[in-house]
Amino acid sequence: MEENFNPVARTRANYYTPGSPVQFVCVELLKGDVSGEHAVCLTFKNISKVTLTALEIHFKCKGVDGVILCEDRFEYRDLEVKPGELFGMDDAVFVTAKAITSVDVSLCNVYNGKRVVHLDGIKRVRLPAPKRLSAELEKALETRMNRPELKYQPQVFENGWYCACGAFHPKEEDTVYCSECGCDRILLQNALNTLLQPEQPAQTEPELETPLAPQAEEPTRIMGAAPVQEEPTRIMGAPCREAEPQPEEPAAEQTRVLDAGMRAQFPDRASHAAADEGTRVMPAAARRAQPISQQPEPAYDDEEEYEDERDSVAEALIRWVPPITAIVCAAVALCGFVYYQFVL
Repeated sequence: MEENFNPVARTRANYYTPGSPVQFVCVELLKGDVSGEHAVCLTFKNISKVTLTALEIHFKCKGVDGVILCEDRFEYRDLEVKPGELFGMDDAVFVTAKAITSVDVSLCNVYNGKRVVHLDGIKRVRLPAPKRLSAELEKALETRMNRPELKYQPQVFENGWYCACGAFHPKEEDTVYCSECGCDRILLQNALNTLLQPEQPAQTEPELETPLAPQAEEPTRIMGAAPVQEEPTRIMGAPCREAEPQPEEPAAEQTRVLDAGMRAQFPDRASHAAADEGTRVMPAAARRAQPISQQPEPAYDDEEEYEDERDSVAEALIRWVPPITAIVCAAVALCGFVYYQFVL
């Protein structure tokens, strides 16, 4: 008689075996829809780089009050599990009508063809519990990553990392992709960091700090006074003052022209005038009789000849300085090259 078993509970493993090519992932509890019995199914994952063919485990099921309901070994045979694949979830290792509260699983032997890896002597490592996200953050992360059931905070440890779906990936798996939900660890962590950062307000231009304006002084108010009657302009006579005496200046002595008769009458004046060279007034006839002295024309320098000489010198400099400079520079460079090549 066939019977359908429906999932009742699912619990992830909280420990792993270091160095094992197989990872114990979770335990599922199913209930028959006819008999009501409980079936225990275990899920494992191949985290190695080779194909696995068999697995031997030891399990222990406990009921209420910690009573051991079953303790036995189970073998998964005729397998062909490729790297990264899950297996074992379709095989029930124990069926009972009693309530099951916990299941303990230990890995014994893993087979890869004729090659076997013994795991009995390896001590299991307990995993820290994953941290649950808040409802808001969970919904935002699921929306951003476009994945359902992202309830936990991604964490990285020395021996592996937790995905947001709750799956643990040991360092032996050597991957950044979750084999259960398909998330990328780096993208997942970046998305969570973005959601955890507070929203920064839009940056506005800093306002210039203006100094406080001094208190405005009250303007002077002009109060209208009673109109004053204007006094008419009075014209007062200036006091009469006597005119001050002005100093008398000696009359300017006019130039007197003495003819020969007058000079004969005043011989002393004539001798004094001869001694003192003063302004002599000559008659017009005498001036006309005396020829005008020929003054020599001023000699002008030949500026054009000087400018021609200067232009020729400048033209010679402009013409010969550049090639001479180029020849000197080339000679200096050649001497330096010969010195460094043959002397040093």
